[in-house]
Amino acid sequence: MKALYAAASGMAAQQTRLDNIANNLANVNTVGFKKAREDFQDLFYQQLVTSSPGVTASRAEVGSGVRLVAIEKNHSAGALTETGGELDVAIEGSGMFQFETADGERVYSRDGSFRRDASGQIVSSGGLRVGDGITIPEDAQRVTVTDDGTVKALLAGDIDYTTIGQLDVFRFVNPGGLMPIGGNLYVETPESGMPTAIQAGSDVKLHQGFLEGSNVDIAEELIQMIMAQRSYELNSKVVKAAEDALGVAVNLKR
Repeated sequence: MKALYAAASGMAAQQTRLDNIANNLANVNTVGFKKAREDFQDLFYQQLVTSSPGVTASRAEVGSGVRLVAIEKNHSAGALTETGGELDVAIEGSGMFQFETADGERVYSRDGSFRRDASGQIVSSGGLRVGDGITIPEDAQRVTVTDDGTVKALLAGDIDYTTIGQLDVFRFVNPGGLMPIGGNLYVETPESGMPTAIQAGSDVKLHQGFLEGSNVDIAEELIQMIMAQRSYELNSKVVKAAEDALGVAVNLKR
């Protein structure tokens, strides 16, 4: 009975949908988090009626259920929140910061909550080096980041700022193709394309003392959660109805 398998696939699909909604809601306060949406497709169809010679052609196909094909990130911008942090930087416009892992891999993120490590380098909140490395001198009294990404420091005894580095912004042809690896980080894939460095200051600006919030809409997620719950419940009722129908068929011989 195909109803059992089709309804079971529907229950599994709605469970995945609930799992994704739960992850979105869990990260509603995560800096730079991008919500995800599920993509489903119907499964193959079985042809039950075929045409015969001299008979008008007819068609009758019964589907086999649903399957998950992708969970894609929505890279729309989140709201900017003022923090006043000297090393907090938010991107206005499309683009990402680039970081380097301990093994030299390049990863990307919208999370601009930077810190200064023991050696004075600017690193991510997870300790990853920003870009090719920007080191703040020990005698720096103040650090400023301009809207074009220029990082300057006011050194002790100076009246003018000294340029100490550049915060680069990178774009992808298809940011939805980036693969999330946790820690607010993404890695490039063949689907995302290669990263391209852009000059901030025109259509893309950096804002010091701000952070980009999550783009999760709580009301939207709650509506989606209710719909997923209802769909799961209805599919479970189909399973029960199919089971009852099988029971009736079995009991015909008694």
